[in-house]
Amino acid sequence: MIKINVAQIKKRLVGEKPLAFELEPAELEISPEEMGIIGTVKLVGSMSNAGDVLLLQANMECQVQRTCGRCLKEFVGVTKAEVVEKFYPASADNIENDAFVYDSDVIDITEPLREGLLLAEPMQALCKPDCRGLCPVCGADLNDGDCGCDRLTVDPRLAALKQFIKN
Repeated sequence: MIKINVAQIKKRLVGEKPLAFELEPAELEISPEEMGIIGTVKLVGSMSNAGDVLLLQANMECQVQRTCGRCLKEFVGVTKAEVVEKFYPASADNIENDAFVYDSDVIDITEPLREGLLLAEPMQALCKPDCRGLCPVCGADLNDGDCGCDRLTVDPRLAALKQFIKN
């Protein structure tokens, strides 16, 4: 858990506290199955008083072990996340159900940081932008060279549609 003491920030109208951490994945409650983080997560940001709310602004960066979505090779990529979240006092009116609230001088910022980092991870990571993937016929890695398979044959169920393309 990452807890920040905001007592001094709340006292001043424009109070701000700089943040700089190197966090272990366990501190963000991220398991290796969720995200294969290598080393630590670097965080730089601030917690500031924005009038009625406290504003968390943070940039995070870490190295992640990934599997290419096309050729299935393992590689290491970089994930960068920007987190901007508001924390409302628990006594405030008209707060959304999923809003972050606080009721003391210590705020737990673990959940917004965790969410921000997990959401920054791409759905399908590629080892390189021009990855050619695997041959659908023989399964050879096309990044290593052409395998020579005929990949232009049409599924017999779709052969009738090929006539429309010719016309």
